[in-house]
Amino acid sequence: MRATETAPKGGVEVYDVDSGIGGHFTVSIIQELENGFVVVRVWQGEATNNGWKSYGLFDGKTFQIHRSKLFNFRKGC
Repeated sequence: MRATETAPKGGVEVYDVDSGIGGHFTVSIIQELENGFVVVRVWQGEATNNGWKSYGLFDGKTFQIHRSKLFNFRKGC
């Protein structure tokens, strides 16, 4: 599944998660599920004066993951 919304003007709370392909994804929680699982949205791009500029294949991808796998919490742009 792919999310199509752009980053809100006030920013979004983001985390990092292991990508499973060497490195990590920056993600935000979009839905809370049961037993500690959440649905997250991948943010891959940059905020510009004209809005969100996507950097490709993984931007907007959504998936389920256990909350304990999230790390490096911060307020994104």
